[in-house]
Amino acid sequence: MSANSYAAAVTFDNRSQEYSVHHVDFLNAPLVDLPKTRSGDFVAFMDDLFRSYIEHVKVVNQNTVLGRVIATRLSTIQGACDALMQSLRNLVAGDRSAAYADLDMALTILGPHFNALCPSGDMSVFVNPMYRFRPIDATKTFERKDLFHIPFELQAIIKEMRYSVTGLPCLYLGGSTHVCWKELGQPDINTISVSRYAAVPNTNLKVLNFGHRMPVLAAYAHTEPNRFLTANSENAFMAAQVACWPLVAICSIRVPDRTKNERPEYLMPQLILEWITKTRAFHGVRFFSTHYTEYIDNPKTYMNYVFPASAITPQDYCANLKSLFELTEPKTWAQAKALPISLAGISRPIYKIKGVVDTSLETEFGVAEDGLLTLPLDTFSP
Repeated sequence: MSANSYAAAVTFDNRSQEYSVHHVDFLNAPLVDLPKTRSGDFVAFMDDLFRSYIEHVKVVNQNTVLGRVIATRLSTIQGACDALMQSLRNLVAGDRSAAYADLDMALTILGPHFNALCPSGDMSVFVNPMYRFRPIDATKTFERKDLFHIPFELQAIIKEMRYSVTGLPCLYLGGSTHVCWKELGQPDINTISVSRYAAVPNTNLKVLNFGHRMPVLAAYAHTEPNRFLTANSENAFMAAQVACWPLVAICSIRVPDRTKNERPEYLMPQLILEWITKTRAFHGVRFFSTHYTEYIDNPKTYMNYVFPASAITPQDYCANLKSLFELTEPKTWAQAKALPISLAGISRPIYKIKGVVDTSLETEFGVAEDGLLTLPLDTFSP
């Protein structure tokens, strides 16, 4: 990819005699928008994407503070891309041990930029509210425990998913009821049960945050330009997102054909999950759904969370995860929509697209969330 690919977003830089891209246009370029859909061989696709991204970084305009900060991350980005590609090649070749070592190298190269993907302090308030769906079982009435992760005695039924490996129970949550519905394949909404979740405060919850999308950051840089005039924490945060983009990208590729069993798009997310279970550096991962063609304005509405079990026992549930989360009693969808709404309740994101309230989403999902926000939270036994 050449700088001319961004003809509408480039200026002529007299210092270097090369075309350059303003930092807002850099962040808003189609190249860096995720998720993407693979075409052809996955390894070749990612290699081409990384090469294009490196060229994109090379042409960022350095006449702004943020542009200069981004440009200084080039060598870090190149090293991370090389390590991630080697990890992917080893995964495809079946050498998981070598792939893990390569991933660890990539995270080491990213260093403090990688740390910026997990804000310091307790993230419990940041992630709330969350939700979990489960198809209704006509043979039983669900309790809280039935809306938790698959119990250990049933771990044999756990199959591979993007952030899931065979046999490892994980707690999957969504930042909205709408994203839960999307992730389940958009079933008949009247055939599900739902619980609202909240992270227990003051538990030092640490979540690896893959949830930032570049167009959202571009909009922030465009509307708040004065925040990026000096070498401050705002610029450092943006630079960290730019540096870590290859790591997020390799975990955010859509499956082009969901009828096929082979899904190389899941290889790196699963390795990330393995890294988390081994290092215990984080409790889980926050990542945006790949099931949207147009995203809702508020990022919380399309966020997913995965928290792998860490205290493994022969049966029941992970005690560590139980200590981190509370949930409401499960409700059918009809019950959730019929719940009384309290104006003094917990706030939630409004379903807007390009600044306009989506009345259909508000009527269906917003109303249910308003009702669920009035219900008490608690843990469960055993």
